[in-house]
Amino acid sequence: MSTIFNALNIGYTGLKTSQVAIDTTSHNISNAENPDYTRQRTVIAPQTPLNTTPGDVGLGSQITEIVRVHDEFVYKRLKEASNDKEYNQYRQDKLDEISSYFPEIDKNGIYNGMQEYFNAWNDFSKNTDDSSLKVNLAESTKTFTSYISDTYEQLESVQASLDEELKLAVDEINRLGKEIADINKEINRNEAAGNHANDLRDQRDKLELALSKLVDISVSKDDPTSDMTVDRNLFESGDDYHLNIGGSSFVDGGTYHPIKFEPAGAGSKYGSIYYEQQDGKTFDISDFIHGGKVGAILSLRGKSYDENIGKFTDGDIQKVLDQLDSFAASMIVETNNLYAGHATTEMEGNYTFRTSQTIGDQQLPIKDGSFQVKVYDIDGNVVAQREIGVSRDETLGEIADKFAEDIDDNEDNVNGNDIDDILNAQVKDDGNGNGVFRIDLTDEYKDKGYTFAIEETDPQNPTDFAGALGLSRFFDGWDEGTFYQGAAKRISLSSELDNNPTLIGGNATPVAGDNQLANRMVQLQYDKVDFYMGDKSEPFSHETFDSFFRASVTDIANVTAAAHTQNDSSEALLNSVVQEFDSISKVDIDEELTNLMKYQTGYSAAAKVITTVDQMIQTLLNIKQ
Repeated sequence: MSTIFNALNIGYTGLKTSQVAIDTTSHNISNAENPDYTRQRTVIAPQTPLNTTPGDVGLGSQITEIVRVHDEFVYKRLKEASNDKEYNQYRQDKLDEISSYFPEIDKNGIYNGMQEYFNAWNDFSKNTDDSSLKVNLAESTKTFTSYISDTYEQLESVQASLDEELKLAVDEINRLGKEIADINKEINRNEAAGNHANDLRDQRDKLELALSKLVDISVSKDDPTSDMTVDRNLFESGDDYHLNIGGSSFVDGGTYHPIKFEPAGAGSKYGSIYYEQQDGKTFDISDFIHGGKVGAILSLRGKSYDENIGKFTDGDIQKVLDQLDSFAASMIVETNNLYAGHATTEMEGNYTFRTSQTIGDQQLPIKDGSFQVKVYDIDGNVVAQREIGVSRDETLGEIADKFAEDIDDNEDNVNGNDIDDILNAQVKDDGNGNGVFRIDLTDEYKDKGYTFAIEETDPQNPTDFAGALGLSRFFDGWDEGTFYQGAAKRISLSSELDNNPTLIGGNATPVAGDNQLANRMVQLQYDKVDFYMGDKSEPFSHETFDSFFRASVTDIANVTAAAHTQNDSSEALLNSVVQEFDSISKVDIDEELTNLMKYQTGYSAAAKVITTVDQMIQTLLNIKQ
């Protein structure tokens, strides 16, 4: 039954409703500058009325719920756009740094060093007996090789720093995952009574967004619910929560499963990202991560680690390192192969190989064909010459045996003046199945002033036998690793020539004024040579040093330019999504101030109702008196 006290209660509910609405509006205004806050709105509804005659009598208002204006679909696009932007921004920054290590436009760096190196050979070819030109060549060579090795070490340093950043990123991912799981527990406790844990959901969204910038994630929160009576943009998620990384469960409600950062392979100094199953077994999930900062790090550093060769087989930085190795290795092999044409008294390779394996099994850059062994007397005359055939199906021991074959090289029917009489060729075995190739004069000819040299039968199709084994070296560096690996880091002027540059030879025959070898070195810059990549013994490219290096630098420039373009596109997309998200969820001060005045007016009106009812009660009491 409606009474005067009902009117007093109605006024009280109006005060209470307006007070909660003012509190919510004040909460919005105080968090207007909080980038992670979602504006909230009170839902006001009438209380259940009294069912009387002649009709229902209202009992005032009530706050049924306080909701945040959040669109789960737009928020998902925001996470995806943030993930993409972080990926492209990080790649752009690192590729800019890598590009700075190739300052070719400033007449500095590897390319300029190579030009100065060949120019020094050209100067040397004009007078191969001039010691000052030999010293100049040595200095130009050391400058050139230092550019290569310094650039390589800088890139390795970047690769190592990326690995450190990856480790820190994994720690950060685990920290965020644990916080999300803890917040999920709080949300479940707070919403058990049917209320909305709006601020806790904002905190979880903040952590999700931070996590999406680190790594691509997929989140399932039940089917979102919509309430058009509150706001057409309100699409809130449900209670069931699952977050996956790389297809593996990372957060499941209030439980999180940490990922691990462990060695990428046996003996690897680099790490990879692993997921541990319930049975304790771990598996690498790096290949399933493609976005965010972590995805960018993996794309730059490399994901797939090959234990057999001790390096990554992918990654932008690894590709540049491989190209530098290929460039340096071919420079070493081709230069040393020509330098074997400088007459000397002995040659001993520095490349260690398995004596029982064929050349093909060694995966050495030696090709089928033949080379000429020439022996000179003290006057520079050729006194013996033999063509040695090379097949990749042969062992190096079998090649050495061809030097000892009893052949009348001079076709003079005279014994004792042929290659097998003058030279010893052997594979020096260390007793463990490893050996090096060695050629020297027999005892009979060591004191006669004889020298020998190795030249290709067909310079346009060289076997690269002497260069691959390092029989006579102008460059050091081709002495370890898998095929070409690490050549750019180790390339240097041979230690013997570095200690005494006057020993540098530019002559093929042991005759003063001969400049044949120096001229061949000058010509090398214009010749097409083979370049190798990976652990393959077949060349992947046949071109000049100039074109190979320019193509490599152009490739770096193109990748960097593409990163800039992709970053600009992702930034534009992110800005668009942020604007859409902010228009839905961010606080509008003008709107909130309007609401504040509206609720203040409602509060004053409700107070007026109470005052009026109070006056009515006082009137009734006065009548009774």
